[in-house]
Amino acid sequence: MNEQSSETRLDRIERGLEAFLESMRAFHKAQLKTDAQIAELRESQLITSAQIAELREAQKINDAQIAELRESQLITSAQIAELREAQLKTDAQIAELREAQLKTDAQIAELREAQLKTDEQISELRKSHLLTEAQMRRTDATVERVAKQLGELGLVQGEVAEDLFYRNVPYLFKPLFKSPLESIHRNLRPKGRRDLGEYDIVADSGRRVLVIEVKNKLSKKYVDDFIQRKLPRFKDLFPQYLDKEVMGGIGALVVKDDVGRYAEDAGLYVLTQTETGGATILNRKNFKPKVFR
Repeated sequence: MNEQSSETRLDRIERGLEAFLESMRAFHKAQLKTDAQIAELRESQLITSAQIAELREAQKINDAQIAELRESQLITSAQIAELREAQLKTDAQIAELREAQLKTDAQIAELREAQLKTDEQISELRKSHLLTEAQMRRTDATVERVAKQLGELGLVQGEVAEDLFYRNVPYLFKPLFKSPLESIHRNLRPKGRRDLGEYDIVADSGRRVLVIEVKNKLSKKYVDDFIQRKLPRFKDLFPQYLDKEVMGGIGALVVKDDVGRYAEDAGLYVLTQTETGGATILNRKNFKPKVFR
């Protein structure tokens, strides 16, 4: 009985030990699984920490971008305010332009009305012009006849002026030259070259020769032509005067003060008629004639 009892206890111990070992194996297996899970959790924690760091960095970037956006928003708000003010000015300008357009439309209407009146006046003028053309044809014939008469009168006056100064040159210039004139020529033309014109009066005093241009009414244009064209080529046309000093004079029945001074300033003697029908020299006492080479 004691032996049976001992075996029973041993069986119970073996079974208990076996159960303990089985329990320990299950615990060890569970522990391994737990360790694996802990390792996974640790790795996951590392990944999470990295993600949190990335999120923090991203948050910093977002904060900076938000700050930039806020600053940009302030600038945009200021620009919008400027645009609103500019729009108000534009609206005012548009209102002014509309008012100006209304005035322009009124002016255009007035111009159209004036144009209608002008067209009527032009129509009347055309009718009047037809009548005037007939009168003009008659007037042209009269003018042509009068012009012919005036031309003949001008020739006569020119001859009168030339004769007046031709006769008086010896008396006028003898005191100035302090010697009598050796010869006086009228309407002197170069031999074989008569197409080059003529010189109205040429007076020779020996070492000097005086060339005088005669006009009915003196003008600056005549003065310029005489000193720029005729006097410079005098010695070329008349080589007999090459060794003489050439001086110029200009005579006219009518000489205005300013034109006379213009001729005097150019170095010319200026002659005109007197109230008694004679001739005189208009130059001032300190006048010095120009010698044309």
